Amino acid sequence: MASHGQQNRGQYVQPGSEAAGGRFGRMFPTVAPREATGLAKAEEFGLPGGKVDGGETTEEQLSTVLDSGFTYFGQFVDHNVTFDPTSMLGQEVDPKALRNFRPPRLDLDNVYGGGPVVNEYLYDPESKGTKLALDPGGHDFARTGNDIALIGDPRNDENLLIAQFHLAVIKFHNRVVDDLRSGQITDVLGAGFPAQPADPPDDLEGAKLDDLLALEDYYGDLLRKAQQVTRWHYQWILHRQFLPQIVGTDLIEDITENGLRFYDPGEQPFIPVEFAVAGYRFGHSTIRSRYQVNAEFAADLFPLDPEADEQPRSDLRGGPVRPEHAVDWRYFFQIDPEIEAAKAKRLEAKLNRRLLDLPVRAVPGAREGALPSQLGSLVVRNLLRSEAQELPSGQDIARKIGEIPLTDEELDSEGPIYLWYYLLKEAEVLHGGRQLGPVGGRIVAETLIGILQADPASYLSVFPRWEPNIGGAGSEFGIADFLTYAGVVPKR
Repeated sequence: MASHGQQNRGQYVQPGSEAAGGRFGRMFPTVAPREATGLAKAEEFGLPGGKVDGGETTEEQLSTVLDSGFTYFGQFVDHNVTFDPTSMLGQEVDPKALRNFRPPRLDLDNVYGGGPVVNEYLYDPESKGTKLALDPGGHDFARTGNDIALIGDPRNDENLLIAQFHLAVIKFHNRVVDDLRSGQITDVLGAGFPAQPADPPDDLEGAKLDDLLALEDYYGDLLRKAQQVTRWHYQWILHRQFLPQIVGTDLIEDITENGLRFYDPGEQPFIPVEFAVAGYRFGHSTIRSRYQVNAEFAADLFPLDPEADEQPRSDLRGGPVRPEHAVDWRYFFQIDPEIEAAKAKRLEAKLNRRLLDLPVRAVPGAREGALPSQLGSLVVRNLLRSEAQELPSGQDIARKIGEIPLTDEELDSEGPIYLWYYLLKEAEVLHGGRQLGPVGGRIVAETLIGILQADPASYLSVFPRWEPNIGGAGSEFGIADFLTYAGVVPKR
């Protein structure tokens, strides 16, 4: 679910090559690239009025199963595993520039950064570096005097919904810190956290070195334990709730029982370009035109008038958040039986029209008056990028994994087709837009589960039979429990 048209430098990988850790590689290195068809074909699909234009989101286009909040949970996950501050539109393909600046781990480093020593500004100094900083009112990030968010990934402040989910993760972590110290919860292995050593005397000259070191170790251990609790509960939601809804429980069970078939992370895990450039961009089709943010505030995805002032807020742009614009997650996830949560747009080869005419501010590297109209379409950008990365066709990947490809009639096209378009059509034709099909599902599930399995600190590596120990839900723990514990929705 990569950002609007953003390319990670180093995403290009020569067909047939492998990639080292922290880099991009290929899940299907032996499958030949689809022959490029250029801008005209991409425009046929991706311009307003084209094949992928779904118009404004209607009730008939909504998913019957997927809550709208999972669109932005998925975007948050994408920002967790991929990041490249050097990327720019239209750069030359560089086969040697293979680096992904974000380690391929689901470890929330977009929240924690390098820790309080490396990224001190992310942490609350009053907590001795154990809690994350946030706005005193609790409804926004901590910010500089220039309203720059003090967070580990600036992309998470580009959209109100992603920003507010990031804020929920901060609040979850901070409560874990408090509850570990008070003994209300244990660490992930069931051990209580020890009592705090005595504070040193005001006159440090009289303090013993061992006492000072014990206090330093206490706060360091507290941070590490809280991070582990937060990470494992986040990973559980991804693995046990999000992925089954996106790819189906049968595929998850197959991977659990039989292992990965096509993604081999090896000793140095990488992000497959089939995932980054096609598979995980399924989320673009789930984005609605408009959202009810809370009981009193509804917002468009982008402003209807590009020249409109930023205030009063009318859209989901990022930046400072006032209390009246804070997200009520009960409108995005089915948490409260008295509030019907909005559903995401269904998975299909149609995007809402707002994404085919992006405002300049939503296009990385673009400048006012210098963005060609066709490159304001997220679809055109996705399709051209897939050709620049030399991705195989959807039909060839289907054959590779042992599936019978969709027909031209089912695809509403002729000949080998873009992988991204194919996997959306597959979801539409085979599952009525409820979940991804065998091609898209295999790419997404194997990549994310493979990343978890390859991470020596993940719950799947350390303790595969672990169950969440917060909220009393056990194996039923999900996003509703996470948000409730974080204090961003009323306790049920």
